[in-house]
Amino acid sequence: MGTIVADKVACLTALHATTMALFHRERTGEGQEVEVAMFETMASFMLVEHANGAMFDPPLGPAIYPRTVAPNRRPYRTSDGYIAVLIYNDRHWSAFVNAVQPPWASDLHSTLERRARQIDTVYGLVAETLKERTTDEWLHLFRQLEIPAAPLQTPAALFDNPHLNEIGFFETLNTPHGPVRFPGVPTWFSRTAGRVAGPAPLLGADTAEVLDELGLGADAAQGSA
Repeated sequence: MGTIVADKVACLTALHATTMALFHRERTGEGQEVEVAMFETMASFMLVEHANGAMFDPPLGPAIYPRTVAPNRRPYRTSDGYIAVLIYNDRHWSAFVNAVQPPWASDLHSTLERRARQIDTVYGLVAETLKERTTDEWLHLFRQLEIPAAPLQTPAALFDNPHLNEIGFFETLNTPHGPVRFPGVPTWFSRTAGRVAGPAPLLGADTAEVLDELGLGADAAQGSA
């Protein structure tokens, strides 16, 4: 998974870096070389959160974001499945505690600062409480409390997601391997709508065309003989 994330983040960084260079050319007429290194890209990406206290001189703390490295930071198990929920700010917390009345609630957890100091303990307490109801029961309550929450699902569930199907997100195209259902373009443009062009060409499918463009095709070879 780490390699997949690094590949995607580096590609997105290359995309916006290229766009920035094109914008600079549009403004100045000057082109430039752009280099995007994966290691530096991931260091920058991760340290946005994890630099934390290590940014200061001398350091005020380790280079970790405590919330994300807490052992209990994970999807919560309910009585019949799993749920992802972020009871984050003081309004969320107050609403949750008032509605659920967990026996462990106290002033020790009443503010964001206090919860942050013992965040793994807090996650553990919430985890024990969420085992007491079903996923649907919790989702219903969290919607009422305006606390961000969603059921934990698998990637396969995206292919049958009501919203994605309603907006026509997937595009089915005929390929040499039969019909293939492709994820669509996630962005919307009012004038230049995107679309799935089709599957990648088979190995060697464009070789002759590329060689001809480079002057290395069969005709060029015959002419030099």
